[in-house]
Amino acid sequence: MKRRDILKTIPAAVAVGAAPVAALGIGVEQSRIIELFRRHQTLTDEANEFFLTSAEVAGDDEDEIMDRLFYDEIFRISDEIMTTPCKTPADFAAKVIVATGRGGIIPDWDEGVLFIEARALVAP
Repeated sequence: MKRRDILKTIPAAVAVGAAPVAALGIGVEQSRIIELFRRHQTLTDEANEFFLTSAEVAGDDEDEIMDRLFYDEIFRISDEIMTTPCKTPADFAAKVIVATGRGGIIPDWDEGVLFIEARALVAP
């Protein structure tokens, strides 16, 4: 199963008990990753809300609607976050949240971008 497929299953499962996180992190140094992360989290919160409350999201075109409104941009931002080198601990924390779908999935140890960078950061 691809990351995109996994992340698309998370909103319904996680949104029920999740508080919006886009407003958190006040006082965190603004880097490119943090800027992208804030947009990513806002879109993720909006997608969760829309998925749970909209009558438009039903039937065969559900994936197409969610992709067009939210996921195409969310995944573009995710890709940019994951390919941008970390400059601060907050950058790495943002990558962890994005790569794990807010803790809903575990990236691949050998090939996951998150763990490749993590190993490089702690290498002797």
